[in-house]
Amino acid sequence: MLRDEPITAETDPSGMPRCIVRRGRRYRVHVLDAWQAPGGVRLYRLRARAEDGECAVAEVRLTGAVFRLSRWWD
Repeated sequence: MLRDEPITAETDPSGMPRCIVRRGRRYRVHVLDAWQAPGGVRLYRLRARAEDGECAVAEVRLTGAVFRLSRWWD
């Protein structure tokens, strides 16, 4: 589903997301794919898993230092 939500992301030392917080829920993530068009924003396709086992696939974009959720499939 197409979204445009601000999210909080914790990153590893290389800048790749390792967990995100969406609507107050924390999800550990695994980066499935990352890409960036020349001059464009950085995009990540993530597999997200909540502590209760809920799973989803998310598409997140990084503009400057701000992460935004673009798509969410659960």
